[in-house]
Amino acid sequence: MADDLTNSSVLGRLLEEISWEGSHVRGYRQGGRGRENVLTAEVLGALSYLPRSVFLAAVLRNAHGADETRELTAAEVEQAAITLLPDESRLSPGGVIVQPDGVLITPSCHVLIEAKGMGKSAFQTEQLSREFACVHRDAGQSRPLLLLITPEPPPVPVKGHGRLTIEAAITLRLESVLARTTGLPGTPDDLAATIPDTVAWTTWDELGNAVATADLNLPPLPPTVAATIHRLRDDLLRALTWHKTKP
Repeated sequence: MADDLTNSSVLGRLLEEISWEGSHVRGYRQGGRGRENVLTAEVLGALSYLPRSVFLAAVLRNAHGADETRELTAAEVEQAAITLLPDESRLSPGGVIVQPDGVLITPSCHVLIEAKGMGKSAFQTEQLSREFACVHRDAGQSRPLLLLITPEPPPVPVKGHGRLTIEAAITLRLESVLARTTGLPGTPDDLAATIPDTVAWTTWDELGNAVATADLNLPPLPPTVAATIHRLRDDLLRALTWHKTKP
């Protein structure tokens, strides 16, 4: 019965995240402009409701890296179970915490989504090492994919280390993270060798362009359904513009 009382909607998950902000909650008074969780909820939430084989598939196919897994995810995306702003995961009992911005599970793929805000936010030193280990561990027999959504193309900013390639950012603390991870076989070198096939990235601008230019090649729709799709798409694009524009 406990699951029946859990609010798993995008709005419910966003409110759950905000409830932990403490005194920083004042930063949401202008509607949360530029706040990473608000951006994620508004944009990825709309993508989860829009026809996925058109819009979310276009975003995936327009990204970079892990080509085979991205394509397989795009092909299966209508069947995906998507959770935005999910509960934290632990790499070992009582151990390292991982809290991605989204999880997307298809029949063949397990995708962990990490979205950075449009400001100057940097990845924490172990963040990408932890998320890389997490997606490999949680994927089980599925194909793992770590999808990064960033303000700018790589190299990515990592706290205390300037800008690094994605591979360097992941391997920076991978050995230490794996030593604190249970249920994940393989050496750091073995796992590092899978980075090109496991990690993909796109930018918010590229995401917006993929949505704006997606080919809405669907059978004729009732006018009210077509209008709903266009409203959702336009709201998504407005959200991207609004978060990117300084007040």
